[in-house]
Amino acid sequence: MGSWLSKQLEPTSAHFTYLILSIFLLTYAFFSDFIRNRLHLSEPPLATAVGILFGPRVLGVIDPASWGWSDSITQEATRVVVSFQVFTVGVQLPKAYFSRHWPSVAMMLLPVMTYGWLVTAGFVYAIMKTDWPTALIISACLTPTDPVLAAAVLQGSRFSGRVPRRLRHMLSAESGCNDGHVLF
Repeated sequence: MGSWLSKQLEPTSAHFTYLILSIFLLTYAFFSDFIRNRLHLSEPPLATAVGILFGPRVLGVIDPASWGWSDSITQEATRVVVSFQVFTVGVQLPKAYFSRHWPSVAMMLLPVMTYGWLVTAGFVYAIMKTDWPTALIISACLTPTDPVLAAAVLQGSRFSGRVPRRLRHMLSAESGCNDGHVLF
């Protein structure tokens, strides 16, 4: 019976990936209120943990490299996902937000981001014992506000109502600008 079923289904690692992703999304959808408001977790860290658990380094169930995926395919898929997220941030901002609030967004993007980049590089340099160019590259990945994480923190959470609207808009605009300028 088992061999007949496996011949009929012909499961591949891509099929297991679809199954794991579907189970994760359904489980999160069913328990999202509990996960967000009781456990105070958002979906990106949980999705990352599930990806690491089922990925090639731990259980080896999901291995996109075995499907023939190259870095260019992964880069283009990431570009599409980030484009949708940046577009969503732009749609959610009030009309003419940048024409009224460009000084505060520019302040967040230029001096504050540069300061955060250098401080993070200092911590990376001290903790990881790397050279300065490597520390600067790692901190460039860690410093910008990710629009996916910003949306997860600022929307749908029990605590999102406590964050003033002007601060939510500025954080969303800054995170959208960070990722938006590197898309193309």
